[in-house]
Amino acid sequence: MEKHSSKSGSFIGRHRWRSNPESHRSSFSPRLQHKSPVVPDPHLSESSDDLNDSTPSPDVDPDQIFAELDAFTDEISIPDDKSTPPELPDVIDTFSVIIKFKTRKSAARNVEITDEDTFLYDSVHRLCKLKTVLGEFSNTSPLDNVGKILHRIMMFMEERLRILLVDSNVPPEPKLKVISSKHFSFKTERCPLPELSKEEDYPGFSEENINKMNKIVNIMITAGYKNECSNVYSIARGNALYEQLRRLDFEKLNSEEVQKLNWDWLEADISRWIRVIKHCSQFLIPAERKLGETVFSDHFSIFRGLFVNLIRSLITSLLDYAATVAMMKRSAERLFKFLDMYEALHGLKEAMRESDAGDDNDLYVEISSVRERIGEGVVNMFGDLEKSIRQDAAKTPVPGGAVHPLTRYVLNYLKYACDYGDSLEQIFQQSAKLNQPMPSSSEDIDMEKSPLAAQIASVMSLLDGNLAVKSTLYKDPSLRDIFLMNNGRYILQKVKGSNEIKKLMGDNWCRRRSSEVRHYHKSYQRETWARLLQCITQEGIQVNGKVNKKVLKERFKNFNTMFDEIHKTQGPWVVSDEQLQSELRASISAVVIPAYRSFVGRYKHHFEAGKNMDKYIKYQPEDIEALIETLFEGNPPTSMSRKRF
Repeated sequence: MEKHSSKSGSFIGRHRWRSNPESHRSSFSPRLQHKSPVVPDPHLSESSDDLNDSTPSPDVDPDQIFAELDAFTDEISIPDDKSTPPELPDVIDTFSVIIKFKTRKSAARNVEITDEDTFLYDSVHRLCKLKTVLGEFSNTSPLDNVGKILHRIMMFMEERLRILLVDSNVPPEPKLKVISSKHFSFKTERCPLPELSKEEDYPGFSEENINKMNKIVNIMITAGYKNECSNVYSIARGNALYEQLRRLDFEKLNSEEVQKLNWDWLEADISRWIRVIKHCSQFLIPAERKLGETVFSDHFSIFRGLFVNLIRSLITSLLDYAATVAMMKRSAERLFKFLDMYEALHGLKEAMRESDAGDDNDLYVEISSVRERIGEGVVNMFGDLEKSIRQDAAKTPVPGGAVHPLTRYVLNYLKYACDYGDSLEQIFQQSAKLNQPMPSSSEDIDMEKSPLAAQIASVMSLLDGNLAVKSTLYKDPSLRDIFLMNNGRYILQKVKGSNEIKKLMGDNWCRRRSSEVRHYHKSYQRETWARLLQCITQEGIQVNGKVNKKVLKERFKNFNTMFDEIHKTQGPWVVSDEQLQSELRASISAVVIPAYRSFVGRYKHHFEAGKNMDKYIKYQPEDIEALIETLFEGNPPTSMSRKRF
């Protein structure tokens, strides 16, 4: 169908953001013009005053008018000679007066369904048919007259559509709920991230008004006014989208200030950005798609172009912000915010794909590019973590052989990082494709199946090497074993306590770690308590079948001295894992108590009761057992009353 000669320009040309000069961050916060300009038809001789309420209401029969128009259209469509245009009948002038009245300004503001709406819709169909027939004639004068009437109706329809589009019932303030965030800070606990509630009424149009929009859109596109229809829809919906983002403090985000802000301030800004992106992905994009597909139900191809442009306008500056953050200086502590951003961008990609906005290849590629840059930052942050482990060369041992702060930091870091397991797997898979393979590990990890598992194993291996070096700071071999046992047990329990890490590392890794902890346990027991038991061996006590009291007294004396020294030295040692602490005490008692009880029972009658016996048999077996139960709590040794024979 022939399109009106005075169209107001392409959609792209009229779809412009309006800057807010009052905001110091206006460069990041674009806004659409509130109302699309209506370009007057140069062929219209009437002034804009014709659209006011002064036009009288004609008293005519619409059916009669339509019948005469149809008859005239049928009559002029028959002749083969198209050189001489037909003279327009008087019914055209009458029809023009009716249209002026029905398209007055006040009528456009009346959104109720009236008989005038039906009359205008029927008029458009008849005028379009008449234009088509008149277009076959060489003289365009009659065609221009009909075109003026049609254009007047389209101006009215455009204004009516704009009024309907801005007549939304979205609440002035968003309804907020709190959802858990994966973000973890080593300074604070996990912080909740506010989200807009799914119950919010967006876009806030009644079904009746959506149906009216659909009719107007269909009639305007049918009449050849696709650009005008597209413009008014895009500008109105662009403003509505911007208003939604403004309520989420969208305007406070400024990519130019990213490099100037310290991390504490920037962290809050990034949280705001994540919130905006999630709201776009979860609510705005799906809601806009649903609305547009209903309003443009018969013109999906037109709406798809409008929709992609709306989404591009919505998120381009948000992507600029993310790209700027991705370029800033990285450190291991910033990992979790980067991962939140990475996942937010993934949600945006999925929302676009599900909404068919992914057809805009340039925008989709841009989102993917920014997401990849965020992913590169994550890889580098793991590199920073490994670097910090290598460079942690503390020269002062942790008191009591306790779990080293580095061990706690690294395991907590990995635990919370693995909450983002799927995202990290994607990131390291992409990194493995672009770069050389990651350093091989002695762990039984299949890197090809899980680059993330290989990365975790690499970090664990570096931590093991660092702890081995730190263990040499302890001059006492027994305390060295306690230190390695404590840290090994902590690592093992943290891995077992995290389903994500345990799945990555595998059962074989856990069994191997358990074996290492047992090895340190046995080494400690051999180094400390096996030497103590050498003091109460039977060898050398009897000479020619008789007990050598001097040797016996020396044995008890040595035992007492060594046990006192062990208790004094190891009393302040720490085993914070309750199960490991209990296992250690039980294993010591199981070795020491039976041997000591047997030795005392066998030789105590060789001493006279009273002071002489207490001098050499300083402890009852129960005393030894009670003192063993006080080990590994990090407390200074205390004396205790002894049971006497």
